[in-house]
Amino acid sequence: MTTTVSSACSAFLIAVLVVAVATVSAQTASDFPGEPDKSMASAQESFAKGEKNKAAEHIEKAATWVRKESDKVAKDAKQGVMNAGDQLSKLGGEVKKGTVKSGDQLKKTFAEVDHARAKAWHATADEAQKSGKDATQAVKTAGASLEGAAKWSGNKLQEGAQASVDGLKKAGKVSADEIGKFFKGLGDGITDLGKKLSG
Repeated sequence: MTTTVSSACSAFLIAVLVVAVATVSAQTASDFPGEPDKSMASAQESFAKGEKNKAAEHIEKAATWVRKESDKVAKDAKQGVMNAGDQLSKLGGEVKKGTVKSGDQLKKTFAEVDHARAKAWHATADEAQKSGKDATQAVKTAGASLEGAAKWSGNKLQEGAQASVDGLKKAGKVSADEIGKFFKGLGDGITDLGKKLSG
């Protein structure tokens, strides 16, 4: 009798832990403040429910958004953002065909897309700074994209990169001195996360 109760309790605890882990690792649209991450999170939610076509639609919406974004980044960074949009479209097609079997495949691609966006917006902020233009929006978008890449990949940002991301969230218009400080932290974080994503 005691063994049966103990086994039942153990099985119940394991089931609770499995559900808790699955819940913690799932990203939802409310975890992200803006596009394209909201659409990517909606895609992941739909995929988890077995709604392949709906997931593919959300992924394509994110791809369209990313491609439009390529017109706003520095000329040298444009191709990287276009490639990220194409990567999303390819994933959406594979999801629709049913060849994607795991939500981890979605997360990996979403992390790579956000990392590409972070690099592009970081380069755009650099270009704006060098030409004497306001780099606030570019550096904020780089920070948000870097944070998205970290969330999707399950990686923690370096302390300096996280401090920059947090500081940018609180800041209104950012002074040139502050941009320089945030810029370095983001650059280091982009490099570090890039190594983790490719490793």
